[in-house]
Amino acid sequence: MHCLSLDHKRAGVAERQVFAFTSSERAALGKAFAAIGGCVPLVTCNRTEIYFLCSREEAERILEKFAEKPLNFSFYGEEDAERHLFRLAAGLESMLIGEDEILGQIRKAYEEARNGGYAAGADALFQAAIACGKKVRSETSVSAYACSVATLAANEAFRFAKSLQKENAGADTEKPVALLVGATGGIGANVLKNLLCKNIFRIVATSRKHGGIATAEGVESADYSARYSLLDGADVVISATASPHTVFGAAKVRKSLSTKKTRLFIDLSVPPDIDRKIGALKDCSLTGMDEFSVLAEENNKKKARAAREAERIVAACFLEYCAGDAARVCAHLLSALPQSEKKRVFALRKENPAAFVRFCREGLSSSREKKGEPAAGGVIREEQSAAAGAEARVRADGGKECGR
Repeated sequence: MHCLSLDHKRAGVAERQVFAFTSSERAALGKAFAAIGGCVPLVTCNRTEIYFLCSREEAERILEKFAEKPLNFSFYGEEDAERHLFRLAAGLESMLIGEDEILGQIRKAYEEARNGGYAAGADALFQAAIACGKKVRSETSVSAYACSVATLAANEAFRFAKSLQKENAGADTEKPVALLVGATGGIGANVLKNLLCKNIFRIVATSRKHGGIATAEGVESADYSARYSLLDGADVVISATASPHTVFGAAKVRKSLSTKKTRLFIDLSVPPDIDRKIGALKDCSLTGMDEFSVLAEENNKKKARAAREAERIVAACFLEYCAGDAARVCAHLLSALPQSEKKRVFALRKENPAAFVRFCREGLSSSREKKGEPAAGGVIREEQSAAAGAEARVRADGGKECGR
């Protein structure tokens, strides 16, 4: 499995939005890859990644054709791509380390590819990576503190509300109003949940889906088409839709605002929902995904110790996955071993997955050499220095493995 990746570390929102493929575009992309081995496209607000089995050159040709723009993607080959997915599922590659949303996004991308019939060869890898992500979150505190962009957004809204209270100290004022657009989406729903945790805002939530938010206690529901008419009464406006088009344009927002007061706009979408020019309007400020990267950096410093624990678990789970992969590829060789040798090898598989991988690689290479075939470099990879370091960390941690 290989991977082409464009994430928040490599590009800003303006570049990433070009590759923020919609569900129908992902399906078309999957069909294009299906003819040459299949793929799993993963698209979130912070990254677009394609996991695939064909060559890098073939994948880049397909992707450039869809984007109609030269690529600036990172490339991960074979074992590097697989390890990257494990780290991603654990939240270690996220803008906000340990964030919870990425695990659900990976699961959704995998299921979407499977249902679309273009996830060939991805089952074992994605299932193992998702299991690793769950293990990291259950055994470490890496998801403590602000654990998602939705949480950061809600915290920004709360800070803004506190500043309003200071401005209006002594005055008899009503609760500030938070207008949430896209409340039934994954991130929008999490923002709503966070806002409801504190009884600070009067919340008005819009959705294109009728009745989707009517049951949420303490929330006033409104139709998406009414969003501009609701702006004047809002103090905080949060937009988290999956729309490929602008949700709030600067000209219409200017016409919609008649009451003089400071307002905070928060944009959690890629492509952006909110016109950047709105941040330049009088008494209006705008916080988008690029600005949240600064907040995430501060949060990540608090998680350093938990992240190290997560790294150890990811290393153990990845070695376990590699051992399972080696056992599948070398099943015909392992079954031919004498019974006593077979017991020794499977004991090694349990106690030292890295050594088992080496054993299988050497056995498969030897078998191929006898047949005059090329060595098995692409099937059972030579352990690299990173894997060797991971083995040392696993041993230091008492030999714990994923699933034991």
